[in-house]
Amino acid sequence: MKTLLFSFFIFGFSAVPVMSQAQSEKSPSFIATGKVQFLNPPPYDHLNKVWIYKLNGSKSDFTDSTSINADGTWNLMMPKGDPDLYVIDIAKWDRVTVYSDGNVNIDSRGYDTAKIKIKNPPYVFIEGSPSNNFINLVSHLEYMNYQQMIAEGREMYYAGKSQDTAWKAYLKEKDPYERLNQDYLARLKVLIRAYRDQPVVVYALGLMNWEKNQDLIMSVLNNLNQKYPDDNMPREFKNVMMQRISQAKKLKPGSPVPELDIVNSAGKKSQLSQFNKRTLLIDFWASWCGPCRASIPRLKEIYNAYHKDGFDIVSISIDDSKDAWKKAMADEKMPWHQFLSPDKMVTMQTFLFGAIPTLYLINDEGKIVTSFSGLTDDAIIKIKAELNKKKKG
Repeated sequence: MKTLLFSFFIFGFSAVPVMSQAQSEKSPSFIATGKVQFLNPPPYDHLNKVWIYKLNGSKSDFTDSTSINADGTWNLMMPKGDPDLYVIDIAKWDRVTVYSDGNVNIDSRGYDTAKIKIKNPPYVFIEGSPSNNFINLVSHLEYMNYQQMIAEGREMYYAGKSQDTAWKAYLKEKDPYERLNQDYLARLKVLIRAYRDQPVVVYALGLMNWEKNQDLIMSVLNNLNQKYPDDNMPREFKNVMMQRISQAKKLKPGSPVPELDIVNSAGKKSQLSQFNKRTLLIDFWASWCGPCRASIPRLKEIYNAYHKDGFDIVSISIDDSKDAWKKAMADEKMPWHQFLSPDKMVTMQTFLFGAIPTLYLINDEGKIVTSFSGLTDDAIIKIKAELNKKKKG
């Protein structure tokens, strides 16, 4: 799955750094500086800027921006405030999360000078406080996990093209993606355990599957709120968790599917409830999501096999760019309903997903049957089993 927020190596460190100041104290003015190796060439040179956003619960709020100098250098100064997590977007190529308990410096690559440009950004190291070194460790974990996912994907692709049946069978039984996910989670938990007394650990908590790791997340947050009662960040994240737990109860099998505003390619507003009397598969995706695009041929197979029996698919994109969304629709030629979310954060909060593709199977009474994180072989088996059951009934 392609992660919106989410993402393998063994880290060696002898001790957990001790923060120099109480986390509840106001930090001085926070200065972020950096240098970009390659600037955007014309006609994209208007993107040679740096934007900074404050993470606010499950969304990010624009805070400030600055132009990048001709020599690639830039700097931003933030006013005094509580230490918090910020996302810095550099020239629309590199995105880095930082913790504002001290100044940071970020040297990044910038524009991808390769002839074929792919969404595989390089690892970016943050020079700054011990808290930002924690983010460096977690970010490197995410980066290496993604590189391993790409490598495994290539092997799976070439195995599929090969006549070597033993190779294919080995890879299928090995389930490399699940193995990498388990490896990533185990290493992330070690880092969280090591830094559980530091507010910056909230960054790592936000990368976990909150439902499967609810006990660990709430335990760490309760500890932080007790230790730093005046720190807004752990308190806000706990509030987000409580809202998610409450919303999850509304998404259990048998519950009515939540209402959602959606927009078609002509800009006409609609609502999910218009499909209530059909068995429905809701597919949350985006044009830039590789796994989403890869799942489309398999969705077409299911659609073609069951559409005549009252089955339908509704794809809801969380693209920011309407043009990119429309181009992807034209390229993929999906024969089912296509909509764009007018507010992706509302959509993600309503259906509680942080990675795509995410799919919800809805019965003809408008009630949730089940949901899937990715169109896996197991998901397809369960979808077909439900559709076959309805067909026989």
